[in-house]
This record gives sequence, C-alpha cells and structure tokens, in this order.
Amino acid sequence: MGLICVLLVITVSVHITVDGVIANPLSNFVTVPNLGPTHPMDNPDWVPPTAPTREKDREYWLTSGQARLRRQLELNEQNINVAINVIIFLGDGLSIPTLAATRMYMGGEELELSFETFPHTGLAKTYCINYQVSDSACTAAAILTGVKNNYGTIGVSGHVPLRNCPLSLQESNRLTSILKYAQEDGRSTGIVTNTRITHATPAVAYAVSGARYWEDDTELPPGCVDIATQLVHGDIGTNLTVALGGGSRHFYPTGTLDRNGEPGRRTDGRNLVDEWINDAVARELRAQFVHDRTGLMAIQPELVDRLFGLFSGNHMSYRMLADAQREPSLQEMTIKALEILRRNDRGYVLLVEGGRIDHAHHDNLAKLALDETVELHRAVESAVRQLDESVQETLVLVTADHSHTFTIGGYPVRGNDILSTRDFSRFDRMPFFTLAYANGPSYADHFYENGGRRNPDDMRDRFHDPDFTYPAAVPYEDETHGGDDVAVFAKGPWAHIFSGLYEQHVIGHGLLFAACLGPDTFHQSDACRERLRGGTATPIRGLAQLLAMLMVIVYIRTKTLLLV
Repeated sequence: MGLICVLLVITVSVHITVDGVIANPLSNFVTVPNLGPTHPMDNPDWVPPTAPTREKDREYWLTSGQARLRRQLELNEQNINVAINVIIFLGDGLSIPTLAATRMYMGGEELELSFETFPHTGLAKTYCINYQVSDSACTAAAILTGVKNNYGTIGVSGHVPLRNCPLSLQESNRLTSILKYAQEDGRSTGIVTNTRITHATPAVAYAVSGARYWEDDTELPPGCVDIATQLVHGDIGTNLTVALGGGSRHFYPTGTLDRNGEPGRRTDGRNLVDEWINDAVARELRAQFVHDRTGLMAIQPELVDRLFGLFSGNHMSYRMLADAQREPSLQEMTIKALEILRRNDRGYVLLVEGGRIDHAHHDNLAKLALDETVELHRAVESAVRQLDESVQETLVLVTADHSHTFTIGGYPVRGNDILSTRDFSRFDRMPFFTLAYANGPSYADHFYENGGRRNPDDMRDRFHDPDFTYPAAVPYEDETHGGDDVAVFAKGPWAHIFSGLYEQHVIGHGLLFAACLGPDTFHQSDACRERLRGGTATPIRGLAQLLAMLMVIVYIRTKTLLLV
C-alpha cells in the first residue's frame, strides 16, 4: 500500500507547476523560470505584424496576378526546335526549402532566383533503386544517362553492387552519358564544378566505376581504372573540350606538389596533368592547363581547342571564404567554358555543378548553403545572358540531384532575417531558429548533454558568421540527404516536356529527345529527323533546291532548242 501511495504522489507531481510553469512530459526541458509571457501573442498588448503598405491593397494582388497570368501565357508558347546546345545546371543538394530560404537571404520572400523565372517547372523523384534517400552518384546517373542505379556507383547499371569491380567492367552493365552521345554527334562537351572534378556528379558524365570512392588509385581494386585516369585517358574524358574544377590531389603523385603547392596522393607515380598535356600535344591540339583565376581569365577562347583547370587540391572553397584573386567563381568558370564551347557550330553539351550547397548542408552551415545557392543563381543568369542569338536553340535545365533535411519553420514575421530567430517555444520559454536540420553534427552546439536546448539569445553575436551551425534534432556525424522530390526548371527547345511529376531518369530521356541524341531506337521528333548525323539538314536542303533549279534550267533550254 505504501508503494502505491508513493507512485500516486509521483504521478500527481508530474502535473503540478514548477516555477509557475504547468509541468508535462516536456517539463524537464524547462530551463528558464516563468517571468511573464514569452511568446509575443501571449502579451495582452500584442499588436499583429503589419504587411508592406502596397500589399494591403487588393488592387496590388489583382494587378500583379493578371500581369503574371499574361507572362505565363507568353512564356508557355512551345519551342519545338532542335536543342543544338544543352546546358545542365545541377545544384547539388538544392532542396526546395533551400530555394525559398535563399530568396529571403537575398532580400525578400517575393524575390525570384534567375532560373525560377524559367517558363516550365517540374518535380523529380530522387530515390536510388536500392535506397529511399539517394546520393549524388545514382541521381547523376538518372539525369545524365537516363538510367537509375545503385547508391554510390558511377555510370553502371543496377546489376553492379557498390564496390564491385568485375561486374562494372562488363559492357552490358556500363551506361552511356549524354556527353558521350554529344561527342559522337560532333558536338563539344564540357564540365564545370566547384567540387573535385572526380567527385560523384561530374564523374558520372565521363567515367564508369563500381564506386564513387575510386577517385584515384589508392583504394582501387586490381583490374579497374580510377576516375581521374578516366578523365585524362577515357573515351569521353580525352575528348572533353573543357574540364574545370577542384581535386588536383587525384592527378598528382605522392611526394609532389600541384601548381598551387598542394600535395598529390596517387601511389602509382603518375602525373596525370603532364599526361594530359603530352597527349594534347601529340594530337596537335591547342591545349591549355590552368591552376588559378589569373590563368583562366587570360584564356583567349579562339586560340584554345582544349581547356583543363584544377584550382584546388580538394573541393574549391566556399565562395564567401575563397581567395577571389586565386580561385575563379562558378560564374566565371561557366562563362569561360561557354566562350570556348560555342565556337562549334554543331553545338555543345555543358554540365555545371554548384556542388558546395550540398557540403554546407552536410555540416549544418545554413548561411554558406544559401550563399552557394546565390552563386548558382548568378552562374545561370550570366549563362542565359551569354546565349544571345542562340537562345532559341539552347535548352537550359536547372535541377538538383537530391534534397537535404533542411527546414524553414516557426511563424517568423514577414521580412524577418532568415538567419535569425523570431518564434518562441512556450515549453522552454526560449526563441528558436527559423532554419533547422533533422540531423547533423551541430546537435551538441544547440543541446545540453543532459537534455534541453541552449538559449539562442546567447548566440546572437554569431548568427551571421559563415561557420555558425544551425540546430540539428538528431546527433549525426554528417547531416544526411533528404528523400523528397526536387524541382526542375527548364527554358528553351522542348522545355515544356519537363513539366509535371516524374521519375528522375525521365530528365535524361527528355534531354536526349530535345537534343536529337541517343540511340536510333529512341523516340525522335520531326525536327530530329531533319537533322542528319554529321551535319545539319540545311545544307542538304539547299543542295536539293539547287539541283531542282538546274533541272528547270536544263528543261527550259531543251524546250527552247527543240522549238528552234
């Protein structure tokens, strides 16, 4: 009986007040005594926030709505030309919440990123065939080859498990990227990234590997070829017109330094940069290797047939933290690549990866993730402006490979600093950040070991530091990707086919269809049938017209001679 009484006392005590706060299952998180209302709406004198003056008037919304409707009608005219040029912008980890938060980071909820103005938008499902939440390797395969595959594998079918070298060598298991089809069609190809150029996303464009981790020979099983070697000597890599990014360590041997003084890590003693230069000389190509921004900006496009640039031993720096005099921006690399690629009248395919969005999210560094998204926005904006008269024959597609566990939450007022706090928790009587993650390494930065949150008010002087981490609900060594759908934005020939919700590999098929690339068995448009392999339909049509005119002249002269 005594034990029952004790239990009753304990049970009742859970529901009494502690420091004036009604206790509940979350009461152990109460760290601040009740000194009055904490949430603004709990204050009897609370005044609701006010909207921008112009937005209070219904005419603003009616007028802006009609204006946007007219724009939609104008933009949705279908362009069914052949996509002679294709530019694929891939924001690694560019989730939909990242897009929304970046608009606020740039200055307003109502703003639009450059690619958000594109006329056609869709949603892509991002899972790998063996994982609900994907990585960058299997998603890049879907986008660049039109085939979904296993987590972590590069350019091979789902019959190849991760780290299986023998099966990756079988021809029946090897996938073909859009860059290979473009090269076979006589078009120029290029890759631009601010990650290691041997990293998962760019690697899928030119390499085949049983594992994304085989960037050099240090972990490579016997019989397989590492990714860096495939960039220099592979059938796609050796024919790339432009390759720009980081990751020089995978091209230089141990015991040596690259041209920026960073150590190599190859154990086979090979200097792949020298091999690339020597190969270009042997093929009598005007080739240039660059290792810094000065060298890149000095390139004269009309004097270069091949361009290779490695600007960092590892990934390139976050733009906010980079030495802008040494490392070029994503925008600068993209424009330089286009200046060279556009010299080919046959056309080109360019892959541009804004890869450091992903890395910032993995470390719960929200500000850097948003700032890297701004970098992608600038690169797209400049590229579209660069197109000029080729805009009607250039398909520009912007998408992400996967999302992250990044969220925008609470009820912050309009115009609130997206990097700050605004809403309050009535349980622990502290504000909380609008931005947060479901998991990641920052857990200990925001929670005490014995439970309860650290007070964000004590962090106010650090909110805007690039290395400030945002709260993660679950401790994890590296914040994970998210499994939700990602946005697809398209502009140019056949952009309308990228509308709707579809499996991610459909993007790859849409790109091939629009550009008249891929096997002859693939579906082709009428415009594709007019564009012959190895040349355009225009010269053939002109020759036919000339022959017809000659036949008419011969006929007239013959009739004239007969009459005489």
